[in-house]
Amino acid sequence: MPELAEVELARRIWSPGIGKNVLTVQTHPKTRVYRDTPAAAIQDALTGSSLTASRTHGKRMLFTFEKNGEIFPLEVHLGMSGRLAVAPADHVEHKHDHLLIRLPELTLIYNDYRQFGRAHLHHEADPWAQLPPEILSRKFTLAHVQSLLTRRPRTSLKALTLDQSSFPGIGNWMADEICWRMNLHPATITGNVDAAALRKETQFVTRGALKHVADKNEGLLSDPSKGFPAGGYVSQVPPKSWLFQHRWKAGGQCPRCGTDLARGTIATRTTAWCPSCQPG
Repeated sequence: MPELAEVELARRIWSPGIGKNVLTVQTHPKTRVYRDTPAAAIQDALTGSSLTASRTHGKRMLFTFEKNGEIFPLEVHLGMSGRLAVAPADHVEHKHDHLLIRLPELTLIYNDYRQFGRAHLHHEADPWAQLPPEILSRKFTLAHVQSLLTRRPRTSLKALTLDQSSFPGIGNWMADEICWRMNLHPATITGNVDAAALRKETQFVTRGALKHVADKNEGLLSDPSKGFPAGGYVSQVPPKSWLFQHRWKAGGQCPRCGTDLARGTIATRTTAWCPSCQPG
């Protein structure tokens, strides 16, 4: 499932539609992506509107449409296989194009062949007002991180960092990266974790992920005339000095000390760590 940097990159794909009017909306009403809001409701709300803004929070994307002074926030989740794309106005619908937003010069596309993602409308103008602090926000303070550790002193570090109500946007590889940089085994209980170090490394990994995954790949997004981004969203990834480059398959070695990485299931997720740098 996409993590925060991949979601931010996906959000930027629809940016050419900002400020443009929606001519028509096409959907596949019976697909599972409309399990929260009927497709017809999205069509009615967005047709004749304009896309005014977009933002992310962790793994979530929100696109704000306005019509006759009314705000229609559309939230899009990519799930396991969803992706956004921009195509020419005359784009011919693909089999798994479950949402097509036709603008005067462009088509905004949400495609999801496995249908684990979803698109739904919120009724509040600011539906995210009560979400937890984002990792790079001013509210993600040392005191806040300490409170997260204090509330759950017996959980594993891996489980806590994967908790979207505590660390929004952190996914499997980012959680492993944080643990590795802290020299802590992913199963370390949070009662033994230093809040300052956890905050520092979480913010470092988040900034690095945004830089290497979102910023560097933004210039590689497809020209609208070509439809979907060739080869998927990401071709630029974190450097080889990160655990990221070595954790995916058997035989990988720790980029810090060269020890063969260990692998197992922690917090229900496939996990990689260095037995030397992160002793259990």
